[in-house]
Amino acid sequence: MAEVDADRRPQRRTTAELRRELGLKEAVAIGIGGTVGGGIFVLVGVAGGKAGPAALIAFSLAFVASLFIALPYAELACRLPMAGGGYAFARQVLGPHWGFLMGWIYWGAYVFLSGYVTIGFGGYLHAATGFPTTAGAAILVAACIAVNLLGVKVSGGVQTAVIAAAIIGLAGFSFWGLPHVSLDHLTPFAPHGINGIFLAALVAFLSFGGFDMVAAAGEEIKRPERNLPRAILLTLAGVLFLYLIVAFVAVGTVSSAHLGSSTSPLADAAGVFGGDVARHLIVFCALLTTAATANAIVVVTSRTVFAMSRDRMLPAPFAAVSARTGSPWVAVVINGLLIEGVAVVGTVSMSSSTGGFLYVLHFVPPLLALVRLRRDNAGERPAFSTPAPRIVVPLAFACSAGLLIASGVTGVTIGSAWLLVGVVLYIGYLYTQRADRAGRVG
Repeated sequence: MAEVDADRRPQRRTTAELRRELGLKEAVAIGIGGTVGGGIFVLVGVAGGKAGPAALIAFSLAFVASLFIALPYAELACRLPMAGGGYAFARQVLGPHWGFLMGWIYWGAYVFLSGYVTIGFGGYLHAATGFPTTAGAAILVAACIAVNLLGVKVSGGVQTAVIAAAIIGLAGFSFWGLPHVSLDHLTPFAPHGINGIFLAALVAFLSFGGFDMVAAAGEEIKRPERNLPRAILLTLAGVLFLYLIVAFVAVGTVSSAHLGSSTSPLADAAGVFGGDVARHLIVFCALLTTAATANAIVVVTSRTVFAMSRDRMLPAPFAAVSARTGSPWVAVVINGLLIEGVAVVGTVSMSSSTGGFLYVLHFVPPLLALVRLRRDNAGERPAFSTPAPRIVVPLAFACSAGLLIASGVTGVTIGSAWLLVGVVLYIGYLYTQRADRAGRVG
């Protein structure tokens, strides 16, 4: 049996393995909690603007794509039960160069995706108070940077409360608005044709972001061969059901043109059928969840920069930690400034297309890692294996390719520019390392 090269072989655990204590219900709760966030308060409007009422089809297509990508990812998590997710998978199986590429793509994805969240916060703040959208977005980012520099931790209870507020708000919006849906708004069903549905599918895919949390928890799930695929399917199906109702109410009460141009689409729709009361309730939920999502993005991306610096893939000063607060302050500041720039000069459309391009791309290295592991360790039987892998894995690649194309010219251009910057910096770093070694030898 062929094996992974010795220097690239996945490191098995030398300590006790994690206990399998998560049942099906707990795994689904993790998945839904990680998937439902502030972005949906903005993305429904973007998808509706691109596809009209056919956004319902776009969300369904995104569900299928998410499922095909999630199943192989779950197998990979079971084969390599280690912290770090896709970054660790790519680095261990494909080598350190792929690890850098994975980390750089992941960082860029969330830097750009932060834009639709922060601009969405600014839009809903403007809807409530008249405060300028861009200024509101900028203030939110500055607040998130300050919170992270001070080392303030958001407790799990607060995060759970925010997720509950999002789900309750979206459910209330749906059931309050359903009786007010007008068939006049549902025709024409696909005003922008197949192309509009295709473009909206990428936006819809972003709203499912977080499904990989279930896969990453595979080592802690009881009977993973049974519960892991069910948890992924139930997570995606539950979120799809909620999003379809929300999208149906939104496109059925407000014109798709208005949805596409609004920075507070669900508040506008709620105002149509529920007046100021419904509008203010949605604004409150949107502000709460977008703020929490923005802070989570700052936390995660700053830690990505810190980890890459600690692994000597970014300049060493990026890993500096404050002795007083324990915060990776250099990573927080550099990362925060990039996010601030996207919030100030970006748009929701640019953010979703560019961030979407990079977000989809970040699933490709782990899929390649799985292909290699399957080839080099054919006799290994993980706790969970992808069903019908000869069909599902190629479909995962095909879905990724389709979603990358759906990013459009703007997304592909800016996303590729981000990749190019990373490659240039990494090549420069490699030459510097080589020169340093040569100098020491000399």
